[in-house]
Amino acid sequence: MNKLFMNLSFKLNESNSMMNMNKLNDKLMMMMIMLLMMVTMMIMMKNKLLNKSTFENQKMETMWTTFPSLIIILMTYLSIPILYMNNELKMNVMSMKVSGNQWFWNYNYMNFKYSFNSYMMLKKKFNFNLIETDNSVILPLNNEVLFILSASDVIHSWTMPSMNFKCDVIPGQINTVSIKSNKIGISFGQCSEVCGINHSFMPIKVETVTMKEFVNWIKKF
Repeated sequence: MNKLFMNLSFKLNESNSMMNMNKLNDKLMMMMIMLLMMVTMMIMMKNKLLNKSTFENQKMETMWTTFPSLIIILMTYLSIPILYMNNELKMNVMSMKVSGNQWFWNYNYMNFKYSFNSYMMLKKKFNFNLIETDNSVILPLNNEVLFILSASDVIHSWTMPSMNFKCDVIPGQINTVSIKSNKIGISFGQCSEVCGINHSFMPIKVETVTMKEFVNWIKKF
């Protein structure tokens, strides 16, 4: 049952931003289901699925204008705080520069003066096909990380669906987004902008570890 639910829903929340989006999605879906059931019951009780009356009805016209407006206001009330929370740049423990190239990613841990390229690995024994990379982005658990994104050639898009992260990487322009990963493990994404012939071979691999493991890893460089 749990497996079926996961197939019909979003991937597990791997960031606070994705958690907020999933909660909003659940609330809106419940509203839509309740409205559908209510309208269906009203149709079946009133006219047995037949439109018996075509006369003008001022009260009904007022209701079907006012009621949807109230629903839209409620949806706005629920979604605007999520929008602002997802775009808020809070206190970041570190900054990372992401550069898009044809056709690989370059990552620069600006606070530690460490950078590396990330290329797709060919499928071997236990590698995931087309999404495995030779170098992973290592992030500390439950710590805000500021991503500074730009490109050296064409427009790319650094996308991590399970973290609710999608940001265009544009030459000559800098975009900034923050991520706070809340689950230990490995996440996969890819470039979601048509950037050339090898567009589908720019995977992204993010590994979330504890702060102690992150410190031990960064000390090696």
